[in-house]
Amino acid sequence: MKLFTIPNLLTLGNLFCGCLAILFLTGQFGGDIGSVSVAVLILLCTSLFFDLLDGMVARALKINSEIGVQLDSLADMVSFGVVPGIIMYQLIDDSSINNHDMPYGKFIGLLIILFSALRLAKFNVDNEQSTYFKGLNTPANTILIFSLFWIKLQEGYLINSYIDKLILIGITILSCWLLISNIPIFSFKFKGFAWKDNHYKYVFLIISIILLALFQITTLPFIILLYILISIIFRKKIIHA
Repeated sequence: MKLFTIPNLLTLGNLFCGCLAILFLTGQFGGDIGSVSVAVLILLCTSLFFDLLDGMVARALKINSEIGVQLDSLADMVSFGVVPGIIMYQLIDDSSINNHDMPYGKFIGLLIILFSALRLAKFNVDNEQSTYFKGLNTPANTILIFSLFWIKLQEGYLINSYIDKLILIGITILSCWLLISNIPIFSFKFKGFAWKDNHYKYVFLIISIILLALFQITTLPFIILLYILISIIFRKKIIHA
């Protein structure tokens, strides 16, 4: 059994980037919060690139193995489970204007790690998720959490300093529910590129590109919301795709 195939090496690249992101977030490399956020952004983008590429390469080379499937989930658990959990922990911890106000609230952010693990385990034993996801996938959830981190860094707050902590706790709880929900969420695995079969994906991509061009990273929470809403609207088509 070959362990170091090209797809597995790409998956290990995803895992390595996730580990580096954790080290940056925990201050192991020093630097100000601005440089750390940029480093984490680059690493998460690279992890996502590897995560998309390993499956494509595996299918192209017809190298599908159970080890590859399990390794992919283990890598995702770090890059798209532990990393967003740490980010949310830090966001909640930094959002309180009074450290005596819900002093242990920050630990709620770690629920993202636990529910990401449940989501990935659920995915691994569910054969119906080969063409779509049940619940929000961990990379999309990570994009959502990181975008909040970026917005707070740029603006100093999400809404205002008095209610940010409650908002972040609410988003954490919603995020955890979405991860393990049974809402059909479309994936970007294309069987073909015909408009009639993929129109909802193309509409989502076009709107997302326009929003990113106009508002950059700050629009990502709305893009994830759009992703969920389009999935709900086209629920039947997604299931039978």
